[in-house]
Amino acid sequence: MFTKTYYLTVATVTLGASTQFYSYGVVNPEQELITQWINQTYYERNGVPLTQTQQNLIWSFVVSSIAVGAIFGAAVTRTMSERFGRRNALIANGVLNVCGALLEFLAKSSASPEFLIGGRLILGANMGLSSGLVPMYLMEITPNRFRGAAGTLHQVAVAFSDWFSLFIALPDILGSAENWPYAFAFPGIPALFLVLVLPFCPESPKFTLLTLGNRDDSLAAVKRLVKEDEVVPMFQALIKEAAVNAREGRGTYRELFTRRDLRIPLTVSILVMIAQQFTGCTAVFAFSTDMFVNANLDIGTARYATLAIGIVYFLFACTSPFLIERLGRRFLSLFQLSSCAVALTLLAGFTYIQQNTTYPWASYGSIAALVLYMALYGTGSPIPWMITAELFATKFRSSAVTVAVFVAWTFAFIVSTAYLPFQQLVGVAFSYVPFIVVSILSVTCMYFLLPETRDKPIDEIVSEIRYRGQSISVGQPFRIVPADLSSSMESRRLLAETYEEENNGYENLEP
Repeated sequence: MFTKTYYLTVATVTLGASTQFYSYGVVNPEQELITQWINQTYYERNGVPLTQTQQNLIWSFVVSSIAVGAIFGAAVTRTMSERFGRRNALIANGVLNVCGALLEFLAKSSASPEFLIGGRLILGANMGLSSGLVPMYLMEITPNRFRGAAGTLHQVAVAFSDWFSLFIALPDILGSAENWPYAFAFPGIPALFLVLVLPFCPESPKFTLLTLGNRDDSLAAVKRLVKEDEVVPMFQALIKEAAVNAREGRGTYRELFTRRDLRIPLTVSILVMIAQQFTGCTAVFAFSTDMFVNANLDIGTARYATLAIGIVYFLFACTSPFLIERLGRRFLSLFQLSSCAVALTLLAGFTYIQQNTTYPWASYGSIAALVLYMALYGTGSPIPWMITAELFATKFRSSAVTVAVFVAWTFAFIVSTAYLPFQQLVGVAFSYVPFIVVSILSVTCMYFLLPETRDKPIDEIVSEIRYRGQSISVGQPFRIVPADLSSSMESRRLLAETYEEENNGYENLEP
């Protein structure tokens, strides 16, 4: 099915780019240590220690700088992917990562918290770019029937990096007062690997054909990625998409936001990202150690408990490539959101009982609910990061992915910045209520709007989205009706005619 080059490419991209989410979680168990270092550094500079408010403010900059950088990185995803290509943009992103890791490494020796924050801003920009580039690239180098599994590999690697960052940051590994710069700079190693290896891997054949218009190079890339029996079907699918792309031209942001037929897919793309952030994942990843401390665990045990739930998240995320093809995107997404709402309700309930009674079992209930939450979240976590690429034709794909990822990181910043002040205002138990409410509302909206994209060509997906929108406008439940099927058949007939007219002889290509 696939060649060695394909597997090398996937491994290089997932290890060198997707695992950069390591930087998001590495601060979790290091809060006390880094805060002490920051206070000591400013005391040596100014002769006066920082107040508690100043320490909290600087620490919030350290934590949220990742999300701020990611917002910027997400905003330039379309520009980078269209101007330089998917592969070359990933290489440039790897170089950026190495520079950010170097700043992280030099922060302690230079006695500069500013280096730490600046390095995390750069690593955040790297993460924002990776969020859009990696799923897009992986899905474009993979035949259509395997694109879902390929798209989930990004989030599986993210899940791996989450628990691995917690492991590296343990005091017994690299989380000590002497070694924490090595822990923070670790992402530079896989990024350097990507920079050295990815130039020898093929560019996306879809980008090469549809954007650059180079059929020979596109066919050569396909031959490097899949075995002989898959070359012709995969390249024919690209040719058909190129025919439609040539007829319609390139999409713009203006069209994306003004065309009526794009409103629902764009709404769905934005909604799934907002729903993902309001499952509470951002708060859990950033403050889970503190949550375990609130459950009456000592700080050492809380760190290991945080590592344990990171491993649980990773193990369940590993099931997503199989579940997403067996159960479909729509079912898995609705299941994840509704089950996360249930788990967060349990967590809020146990936390409230624990804080207002003397029942010792409430602490165990809180821990169990948190573990349950991470397991359920992991099963559907890849869907928001890949679904946008399936809802839009190539003409609008990079623009739509850029918008969706930008929204995701903007809300990640809002949630990570606002969670602790909100928790102090309403209490730990009630701090989960917004996540529960938004998750329930998201399930309701997505039940009516989100189409199933598994094993469907883009014309069928667009047709279903259109009919879902019409059903909502007239207040009737959506149903697959014969008009859908005839519309889909007509679309495929016109597509085949265009393909025949504009691509002489390519249907009989021999590899």
